[in-house]
Amino acid sequence: MELRHLQAFVAVAEELNFRRAAVRLHMSQPPLSQQIKRLEHEVGVPLLRRTTRQVALTAAGEAFLREARKTLESAEAAPKLARQAAAGEIGVVRLGFSGQTSYQVMLLIVRKFRERYPDVRFDIVSPLYGGELVDRIHQQEIDAGLLRLPVPLEGLSVRELEQHQLAVALPDNHRLADGRSVGVADLRDEPVISYPTNRGSVVNQLVQAVCLRHGFNPNFVQEAPDTHTILSLVGAGSGVGLVPATAAHLKVPGVVLVPVHDAPPVPLALVWREGDANPALAGLVGLLDEVVAEL
Repeated sequence: MELRHLQAFVAVAEELNFRRAAVRLHMSQPPLSQQIKRLEHEVGVPLLRRTTRQVALTAAGEAFLREARKTLESAEAAPKLARQAAAGEIGVVRLGFSGQTSYQVMLLIVRKFRERYPDVRFDIVSPLYGGELVDRIHQQEIDAGLLRLPVPLEGLSVRELEQHQLAVALPDNHRLADGRSVGVADLRDEPVISYPTNRGSVVNQLVQAVCLRHGFNPNFVQEAPDTHTILSLVGAGSGVGLVPATAAHLKVPGVVLVPVHDAPPVPLALVWREGDANPALAGLVGLLDEVVAEL
């Protein structure tokens, strides 16, 4: 079934006159009549009732007209949609991120992307830890991950956005709570509430490494699924927590965050598959300079 036959039928159905329809289509009447006959033959039922004085739609023609209009509208829209998809103006971006301590950067990314690409669907997947995000990216379950470094980067592109200082979450009556900062060695005997050890937490790996450099293993006494739960357990007196300083926006009562001055900062980065052909993802990556400038 050719689009020109549908166009011919719609013209006749709307004009209910072959002469006017032929003028509208810039053609003569005989070829127009032949196109309608071919279309009716292909459909298998009469679409029009013709007399010497008038043309009318059959019941089948009424039904066919509705679908023909939809088909022509879709055919007209398809090239525009293809151009928009190629330009990254429509489509889907699936962003995974590692939880509450990266909320502020995530919200900035989403706001800028929404302003620039309002017709692209932006799906957020969370919370996931760094190792989990890398796996999801490789499995093409998400397009990009907002995560903390270092993670295995083979086959991935990476753009560091910001570095966050490590802080210790303490009950507000703790002996170290009034200090401007603490050293890693000050935490030698403290019970530590940690992120899950089997989900690829970069912060856990950093805490383990920095404590070992100071000659001791961290005393992990309990795991918590996310930063807010760690802070809540700290407030309940279960121990201390080592978290990115950006956790301060969570403001859990009875908990203070004190910077750890001799721990390395925790980088936050956007990571995506090398050579990913998703134009909408390219639009997201193209905004990163603007994101960094506002951090």
